[in-house]
Amino acid sequence: MEIEIVQTDNISAFVGVRASANMSNLENKIKIAYDELIRRQSEIKNIKNPNVTYGISPPNYKSNNGTVDFYCCFEVEPFENLAHGMVHIHLFPRTYSLTHYKGLASQTVTAYDFTTKWLNENGYTYDDTAYYFERYDEKTIRELNDERNEMKIFCPVKMK
Repeated sequence: MEIEIVQTDNISAFVGVRASANMSNLENKIKIAYDELIRRQSEIKNIKNPNVTYGISPPNYKSNNGTVDFYCCFEVEPFENLAHGMVHIHLFPRTYSLTHYKGLASQTVTAYDFTTKWLNENGYTYDDTAYYFERYDEKTIRELNDERNEMKIFCPVKMK
């Protein structure tokens, strides 16, 4: 895995579908939400790239034993006219760790473990006041547990 520190410069807008569940059932709810996102894609205006989707999670997911949210989204520009039952999220400019993950979709957690270790060794810590997000594109293989699967994981960070 490769990790770098990146700075986003613009406010980004996302529109999508919320999945809410306890961690033990979240994976199933995410699949349902993602299927709904794809099925309702035509209802979303101004999609920047229809081949790229995002999984966005608020900072409350870590060590949370209760209900957590996860958002399956498209990036839009500009944002307008939210479709019924969908959500919109704005991500503000900030510093992120960017982890380039390649491997089994079921083992994505190893990328977060690797990122945590790398951050600790390089003078960073998570900035748990902001959203985390994963970027999925044509290299992402979600349906099968395939080692060719690739995604980019963005975690908000700050210096220790």
